[in-house]
Amino acid sequence: MKNSVLGVIESVAKLNEKRLALKSTSGELTYGQLWKQSENLAAWLIENSNNDKPIMVYGHKNPQMIVCFLACAKSGRAYCPVDISMPKNRIEEIAEALENKIILATEEFELEGFDVVDSNQIEKICNNKAKEVRSDRSYWRRGEDVFYIIFTSGSTGKPKGVEITADNLKNFAKWSAKHIDQNEAEPVKFLNQAPFSFDLSVMDLYTSLTTGGTLICLDKGLQADVGSMFSYMKENQINCWVSTPSFADMCLADHSFNQTMLEEMNLFLFCGERLAHETAAKLIERFTKARIVNTYGPTESTVAVTSVEITKDVLVQNALLPIGVPKDGTELLIVDEEILITGDTVGKGYYKCKEKTEEAFIYIEDEKGQKRRAYKTGDKGYYENGNYYCTGRLDFQVKLHGYRIELGDIESNLIACEEVEQAAVLPRYDGDKLRSLVAFVKAPDVEGNSKDVKALKTILKEQLPIYMVPKNIKFLKNMPMTANGKLDRKRLEAEFL
Repeated sequence: MKNSVLGVIESVAKLNEKRLALKSTSGELTYGQLWKQSENLAAWLIENSNNDKPIMVYGHKNPQMIVCFLACAKSGRAYCPVDISMPKNRIEEIAEALENKIILATEEFELEGFDVVDSNQIEKICNNKAKEVRSDRSYWRRGEDVFYIIFTSGSTGKPKGVEITADNLKNFAKWSAKHIDQNEAEPVKFLNQAPFSFDLSVMDLYTSLTTGGTLICLDKGLQADVGSMFSYMKENQINCWVSTPSFADMCLADHSFNQTMLEEMNLFLFCGERLAHETAAKLIERFTKARIVNTYGPTESTVAVTSVEITKDVLVQNALLPIGVPKDGTELLIVDEEILITGDTVGKGYYKCKEKTEEAFIYIEDEKGQKRRAYKTGDKGYYENGNYYCTGRLDFQVKLHGYRIELGDIESNLIACEEVEQAAVLPRYDGDKLRSLVAFVKAPDVEGNSKDVKALKTILKEQLPIYMVPKNIKFLKNMPMTANGKLDRKRLEAEFL
């Protein structure tokens, strides 16, 4: 049990009971509080939930969310994080798929047909001193038990849940911790930028919890006010930056974002999308004491599986930055230009979706004739001079601000609109950076003016997360078609994008 994720966190919590584990504008918790509160909530879940189905945890950056994550895992249930930015229709789809009537909500939330345990109730359960308990270790998630499920965009218009096991997470956290300069006297201050429903947050959250760090969370309010956000970072003396490159680009737009502002910054960890040459160069110039580490990996293989330090020499030698080398326990294969991943962090599959699991998670035969399970990433890549490189996608999937988006998901929701006959969504690039999404629609009975664009965006916002709503929507009388009668995306891009 000591080798499980929960066992490691328990050891850290016992050694550092009074150390700050989590902090946000919503509150803070020490390791002792985090562990004891999750024990109480786990015992309550065991007593009050009559099945072991995954539990949705709804909220934003409240430390109470992490209490809920650990409590679910201690009670024998996977947790499924859902952020407040998710539209209600999509939340309903996820809740129905999970089939657990209990929902833990750290923010105000209601959903008909479900038993929502709100923040006040959670607090009472967690701080019930008269009933403080030690959770039954036999329920703890371990080995091949699913630890968490994160839902991502699906090509059919429905989200799909990626299942990550306790061992997957343990192996990832062990590798991720190797990038950290640990100091027993002072905890590493980790930046949490991504919402907990986005798998990038797993990197900062569990690397911090398993190494005795302190997680400093940036909520939506702080991220919307750059001045306040920078002050918050400076006040909390961030050491380890974990974010998408897009978020770093936003910060770099302000010239005060440098080593003088964040004196203790010594490491930038990037994942979620391509790290541009320009972004890395600016960071190296402005943060003279910090290392820049680029990582790569899909949600299906537990956040990231490769890494490489980006130095001045690497910048000189590469126009396209490498994604590095695989971690111990992982191997990358290039098959017909596609990157395949095998190893100990490849997830279990898609929740209750056997067909999609069998399509993406395949078995390959090695030189000795032994079969190994591999995940087909859909990413194009190659190996050269000791490093792997990722050059783009083989399908209609993109990453915008770190979020994985199936363009077919948006198109399906557009076509579901009564007025729309055809729809296509294309990515708009500036050099090698994806800047926005553009939707093209054929709607004969609609004029296509600004009012119509606004109305269509309003409908999409009710169905999709805001980051999936195209920045621009263009109405066309006719869509260009190929000789085979298929939508001609190349002509659409050349003539209208």
